[in-house]
Amino acid sequence: MSAPFELLVAIIIMGFVVIIGSQMLTASQNQICRSGIDKELTEFKSFLEDTTQKKSTNKFTFIPEDICFNTSQATIRIAKYADTKICASKCPFSAGSCFVLMFSANLPNNQGGMLIEKCLNIPEYTNFTTSDECNTGSDLSSKGYKPINPGDDLPLGQYVLKSVSLIGQSYPSICVFYQKS
Repeated sequence: MSAPFELLVAIIIMGFVVIIGSQMLTASQNQICRSGIDKELTEFKSFLEDTTQKKSTNKFTFIPEDICFNTSQATIRIAKYADTKICASKCPFSAGSCFVLMFSANLPNNQGGMLIEKCLNIPEYTNFTTSDECNTGSDLSSKGYKPINPGDDLPLGQYVLKSVSLIGQSYPSICVFYQKS
């Protein structure tokens, strides 16, 4: 008589275990994905800061492992904020304006979106340009790279950051080149 009741209780408990286990697995997988994206963004940030500070050229690939997001809807962007309160909330320093490297992507199964931000330690008067000076003396276009505006949504792929600051120029001027991987 009690066997059917015990079986029902066991099935209910087993259902809860399966539900909680799958939620923990999903949360763990999302945390692993976020860590991978954070690592890739930190590298992008380092290359960008190096390019502005040392007036160098850096080539790298930004394609995080896509275990938890849709790559066709994932973008990066360099946003400039001219508000002290916003900069103070995003950066560990106080400034009138700041640059922030942002990664955004949609999560699968209508789980919402993901946004990861990194404050850039670059001069506030840094100029990102796509003008003719990006192509002057550059063999990047023959290799399939094209200059793009980092304030727009940037796709995942290969990048070259190149300083095109003129001698005596008081602020960095940077070209961002992109090539699809």
